[in-house]
Amino acid sequence: MSTSSPIIIDHSNLSVAWAHALLEVMKPRERDLRPIVLTIGGFEGDQPSEVKELRDSLDDRLTALGKNSIDISALTIFPYKMWVRRGRPMCEPFSDLCINRFLPRMKGRNKKNRYGTYFERMMSFSGVNRDGDQVVNQLQHVIDLLNGKPRPRESALQIACFDPAKDHTGQPVRGFPCLQQVSISYDDQNRLAVNAFYPTQYIFDRAYGNYVGLCQLGEFIAHQTPFRFSRMTCFIGNPELGGVSKRDIASVTTMAGKVINP
Repeated sequence: MSTSSPIIIDHSNLSVAWAHALLEVMKPRERDLRPIVLTIGGFEGDQPSEVKELRDSLDDRLTALGKNSIDISALTIFPYKMWVRRGRPMCEPFSDLCINRFLPRMKGRNKKNRYGTYFERMMSFSGVNRDGDQVVNQLQHVIDLLNGKPRPRESALQIACFDPAKDHTGQPVRGFPCLQQVSISYDDQNRLAVNAFYPTQYIFDRAYGNYVGLCQLGEFIAHQTPFRFSRMTCFIGNPELGGVSKRDIASVTTMAGKVINP
């Protein structure tokens, strides 16, 4: 049994937080039970700051190694740039656009999306209750609860991504969904937090884009409620480097070290 404490990473800059996570998984160690709890808060404005040089370096290596870019990984969680370009529409019409027009194009262009995307699960989760088959826009439901009076119990502010009916398979590698669920919390100062749970996360391949997408999702929800997006916290049960060698990413690792210790 592992007696080591969890790895806690807390920073206001998204790039610095990710750099700490990357260097942690680069350390030589046996497979253990040490999760990472990474939290980004205390930033000014709607989104945390980043270090452009590190983000650009990571994107260059992701492209060279045939991985998804940061923006593509973020987009699967929430299509933020499309939302901004269209004037930050409200949840219901934007969800219709994403599910009925944008998602079919994504699935047609890339077979990796054949199982779906996170924003699809959030905006159009299919299930069954006593009334039969239902499709739930979980984002709209959470937004409605946050706008109600009295304020909702936080245990109701949950957004499921993992669907046992679809995702409990015998495949040794599936690729989706790695993100199990998202929850929302708030405080007395009208600050809103996004909390995400990953049983496993590839820190090099996807984590940076995951953090960007989750923060953008937080801004989207806060925009339609009385709250201000203030923190993103990610629990990673089994952090892994990803499908790369340490030699392949040496330039990014070096820059990550410089970001942490300038």
